[in-house]
Amino acid sequence: MKENILNIDLDNYEIGKTSVDQVDFPSFYGLQKVTAPLYVHRATKEISPCVVVTACVHGDEINGLRIAQSLIKGKLKIQKGTLIIIPVVNIYGFLNKLRYLPDRKDLNRCFPGLPKGSFGSRFAHFIFQNITKYGDVFIDLHSGPPGRFNIPQIRCDLSNKIVQDLVDNISVPLVVNSSLKDGSLREAIESTGKACIVFEGGEGLRFDETITKYGVNLVKSTLAHLQMIKTKKEFNKDKVIINKTKWLRAKEGGLLINKAHHGKVAKKGDIIGELRKITGELITYIRMDNDGVILGTSKSSLIMSGDALYNIGFLNNEYQEDDEEFMDYFDFDSEE
Repeated sequence: MKENILNIDLDNYEIGKTSVDQVDFPSFYGLQKVTAPLYVHRATKEISPCVVVTACVHGDEINGLRIAQSLIKGKLKIQKGTLIIIPVVNIYGFLNKLRYLPDRKDLNRCFPGLPKGSFGSRFAHFIFQNITKYGDVFIDLHSGPPGRFNIPQIRCDLSNKIVQDLVDNISVPLVVNSSLKDGSLREAIESTGKACIVFEGGEGLRFDETITKYGVNLVKSTLAHLQMIKTKKEFNKDKVIINKTKWLRAKEGGLLINKAHHGKVAKKGDIIGELRKITGELITYIRMDNDGVILGTSKSSLIMSGDALYNIGFLNNEYQEDDEEFMDYFDFDSEE
């Protein structure tokens, strides 16, 4: 990567001022100039604590961009430290409405990257070196792919004490305790001894304002925990931990009639969907294998054998009582 492209240098940013610039990214095929927005607010001479928010690592997961927009337009009054926001990391996928980079690599399997590897590896290295120079805490914003909706949740490794402490003090209703994936931004950052959480919510290529509120709330509660902002708002820090997830897959093809409500707790044996023939005859009911929270749902009604239909989060014993208050806990549509 040439030296005339993005190189975040906080010494170039005036203390107490907000900067939103269009910065140069590596070009398309050496022909077309590519720029992407970069938000920086350095509140104090002391750079730390520095929070880095990234979105659109997968180019079609654009609800993270909407969250970033809301944060930027919200004119946050940062009291100390530094906030960096990159609203569109994978600008190439975003411009083409695709998940991947131009070389068909998944950017989130290329980190931390190499300066002399494939384009995907070089671009991952370019991004990683820029954001980890200063960042202390990282929030990576994602959604489901097109045709799949995820309820608002964070994914993180709670065996990491730094991450556990952060999660205990931020606002998000549901935490999926998940292992690190090779080549992911989260894995690469945690290998440096820093905290990274992944926010998941919504569907690819769509904005959802309810999901946006959850994402903004997550970032603001993180800033408040680090004493970077002052707020009178009392953040709800109650959350449920999911330690095991499973995809319910179609045993045969057909037309899916969804009977489930994403974010709702369903009991073992509950019918959450039907598969029907084109003529309308029932092929089979789709039932819950266990008590759980419906974390994600397929939005497609045209189903092939083996297609992922529902992502289920298993509930621990402490959550399996017949508690109406708990059963309504994930009615996120009613949240403010």
